[in-house]
Amino acid sequence: MTRNDQPRRVLIVDDSAFMRASLRHIVGALPGFTVAGEAKDGREAVEVIRRDRPDIVTLDIDMPLLDGIGVLRELRPVPGTAPLFIMVSAFTTAGADLTLTALGCGAIDFVPKASEHFRTDLAQVGDLLRSKLAIAGAVLAGQDGRSRPLPVAAPRPSRPAAAPPAGVTTAGVPDVVVVACSTGGPQTLPELLRPLCPCPVPVVVAQHIPPVFSRSLAASLAVSVECPVVEAEDGKPLAAGTVHVLPGGFNGELVRLRPGVLAVRLTEGGAALHRPNADILFRSAALTARRPVGIILTGMGCDGTEGARALVQRGCPVLVQDPATAVIWGMPRAAIDAGLASEVLDPAAIGRRVALMTGRRE
Repeated sequence: MTRNDQPRRVLIVDDSAFMRASLRHIVGALPGFTVAGEAKDGREAVEVIRRDRPDIVTLDIDMPLLDGIGVLRELRPVPGTAPLFIMVSAFTTAGADLTLTALGCGAIDFVPKASEHFRTDLAQVGDLLRSKLAIAGAVLAGQDGRSRPLPVAAPRPSRPAAAPPAGVTTAGVPDVVVVACSTGGPQTLPELLRPLCPCPVPVVVAQHIPPVFSRSLAASLAVSVECPVVEAEDGKPLAAGTVHVLPGGFNGELVRLRPGVLAVRLTEGGAALHRPNADILFRSAALTARRPVGIILTGMGCDGTEGARALVQRGCPVLVQDPATAVIWGMPRAAIDAGLASEVLDPAAIGRRVALMTGRRE
């Protein structure tokens, strides 16, 4: 159960009666969670949230009177503090763009749906929503590797790892930077990339994200970071000064086309739980690149830890986000606990540190 053995209270916000009933059934059947109420438009949602103070809100984007983005802008949520917002958005390019805007406005995560008529996809939506609720519950309970009181305290100053892995050196100019992130990644990546970009070497990002959304993420980052950000293409040479976001639903391995030129080989198969998978990307970087640098940011679970181990065994540095600054601290904490973090810093400090490694000057 959750804190004080009380179930987490979930408010369902959607203008579709069918959708509200479907989500009510999913939430009501999930141990540790209970439906706290419903709202059929954004204006009603704001009133109910302020009055009833739910723990979690599932929030539609396209609604009358006030849309989901408007709700977030009016309430100004802080990720990590109740209520946590999980967007339920259309699985389209327009829906993906709006979802990423919602994440930038304070939503913690999202569940894509195929369209407004998606009865045949309810099983998949249910599986995704249950996993996202579990993540939200972990954030509120201070679980996933360590306890953390709520509301989240101000981030502590960046600090070095307790003991950098033996044999790892930050000397030498990298030829590629590989990045792992999951929940909280779309909000955190701009913090990392602004001080890093334009990076003199290619940057490859494994962000756990569905298809379509990765293309919108690349476009959003390009505007935010003001440097080239593209969705990686199979076999196309990686360009210096460019951030390459692995497409959702695919794994990406680095391959060497010729001396000094790397590319990404995209695959759909494999047993990896998350696609794009950071362990696969990191291991391929350790095998293929001359001097890769790994970065692990916010996310649930431990993806990236085994790949980081391969980088460390090569003597290559792995910079890890300070868990105190992460939306979800599971992935950073897993790498730190495994003794694989060369340095533990906030995202902007990681960006500045890697910029120095690459020889970039302001």
